[in-house]
Amino acid sequence: MTAVAAPSTRPNINDDRNGHMIPRKPRATSRRRTHRLAAAAIALASIAALAACSSSNSSTSAASSSASPSPTSTTTASCSAGATKLTFWGWPAGYDLAVNEFNKTHPKICVELENAGASTDEYTKLSDAIKAGSGTPDIATIEYFELPSFEVTNSLVDLSKYGIDSAKADEAPIAWSQVSQGSHVYAMPVDLGPTALFYNSKVFSANGLSVPTTWAQFASEADQLHAKDSSAAITNFDPESPQDVLALMQQFGAFPFTYSGGSKLGINFTGSSEMAFAKYWQDLISKKEATTDADFSPAQWAAFDSGKVASRISPAWGPVGMQLSIKKTIGDWVTAPLPQKKAGAEASGDWGGSTLAVVKGTKHAKLAEEFVKWFGGSADSWKILSGPVAGAFPAYEPLLNSSSFQATKLKITGSTTPNKVFAAAAQNVQAAEWPPIMTAALTQWTSTFAGVTKGTETLQQAFTTYQSQLVKYAKSQGFKVTTSNG
Repeated sequence: MTAVAAPSTRPNINDDRNGHMIPRKPRATSRRRTHRLAAAAIALASIAALAACSSSNSSTSAASSSASPSPTSTTTASCSAGATKLTFWGWPAGYDLAVNEFNKTHPKICVELENAGASTDEYTKLSDAIKAGSGTPDIATIEYFELPSFEVTNSLVDLSKYGIDSAKADEAPIAWSQVSQGSHVYAMPVDLGPTALFYNSKVFSANGLSVPTTWAQFASEADQLHAKDSSAAITNFDPESPQDVLALMQQFGAFPFTYSGGSKLGINFTGSSEMAFAKYWQDLISKKEATTDADFSPAQWAAFDSGKVASRISPAWGPVGMQLSIKKTIGDWVTAPLPQKKAGAEASGDWGGSTLAVVKGTKHAKLAEEFVKWFGGSADSWKILSGPVAGAFPAYEPLLNSSSFQATKLKITGSTTPNKVFAAAAQNVQAAEWPPIMTAALTQWTSTFAGVTKGTETLQQAFTTYQSQLVKYAKSQGFKVTTSNG
C-alpha cells in the first residue's frame, strides 16, 4: 500500500489547542478561552474512585442520572439497505470524508457521524448519556488525556476481545501505550502531536545564534539574542495553556502525574524535576527572554512574524496551521529536535492527538471495532486523514515512516522537510500517565496560572498552588493521592 504525503495547505480550517482541525467559525474576542466544567463532568470524576475500586462488569446503563445529552448535529450517511447502523461522535474536520469512504467500502456497516461538540463539550454529553443509560453513541472520539476518565468508570469496551491487537504493529508505541492497560485495549489511536523546535532561520543567522541541542544552550542563546535586542525573545511560553506546558514537562522528565488504574493517583508539581522545570522557564520569563502571549492569539502570530520571537515549541500539526496566520516570514522556519535536558538524549513530548473508543452498551461491539481499526490503522483512511481537510499527524507508522510523508514541504518551511524531524520525535516521546481527573485539572489550570502571565506570581508558586488544589480535589473524589511530600 502506498502512503500519500500530506498536502501543504488546509483550506477552511483552524487548529484547536489539542491538534485537531476544526471548521472555521468566529472566535471570541477575549484573550483567553477558558473551559467551563459542567456539572455532568464533575459527576464523572466524582464516581471515578468508586468505579476504580469495583470489579463489577455491569453495563454503564446501570448508572443513574436524570441528565440527557444536548442535541447533536448529524451527517447523514449514504449506506446500503440492510446495513447495521453505528453512531459515531466526532468533531475534527475531515472525519466525515473518512466515514463516507468506509461506508462505500464496507456495505454491511453504516456509520453515521454526529458532532456532539469538541473535546470537553463532547465528554460532558457523553458522561451525561452514560449516566442516563440512554443516548450513548457506539463510538466516540476521545483525546488521549481523557481516556482514563472513561476507563475508570468502566465506560469503554475492551477491544482486545475483538482482535484490535492485530493493529498494534502499525501504531507508534507511544500511541498504543496510551490506549492500553496491560492486555486490555480501550481505544484505537488516530493522530499524535510530537513536539520539536520550530525556529526562524533568518533571525538565528542574523544574531549569530546556534541551534541549541540542550536546554542549557537554549538559555544561553536566549541571553545572546536578548543582549543584542532587548525587545527580542527566544520563544513564547504560555503559562495558561496546560497541554503545551505538560508536553514540555513530559519531555523534560518532569511529567507531574502517575496513574496506572485503580484508586491510587500521583500528583507531583513540587518535586525536584518539576521545580527545576518551573525555575528554568520562570528565569526566561523574568528576563523577558520568553514571552507569555496566549497560544494561537494574534499577538503571538505577530511576534513570530515580526522576528521578535525567534522560535516556537511546536507540535507536529503546528507548522501547517501557523502558515495560515503569518505572512512576512513564510519560508524562513526550520524544524529541529527539541533541546534536551542531557546532551545526547532524544526525548520529545506529545501535545495533542485523539483516539476512537467503543462505548460500553453498544450492541455492535465487533462491528464498531472493525470501523475504528480501519479508521486509525489503514492506508485508505490515512489518505484522507492526512489530506488537506483533516491534516492529522499520523500515529499510523506505515505513513509516519514513509519517505513521501517525511519529504513533505510546506510554504512556511521553504525547502526543508519538517515531517522528518517530527516523525523521529514521535518515536522518542516520553510516556505520560494521564490521571482520571483531567477535565477538572484542565479547567482549574487557567485561573491558577493567570498570575504567571500577569507577573504577579512565579511559575514555581503556581505549581505549588495547583498541586494543593488538585490534591484536595482528587481526595474529595476518593482517590489515594501521593505527592513529592509523601
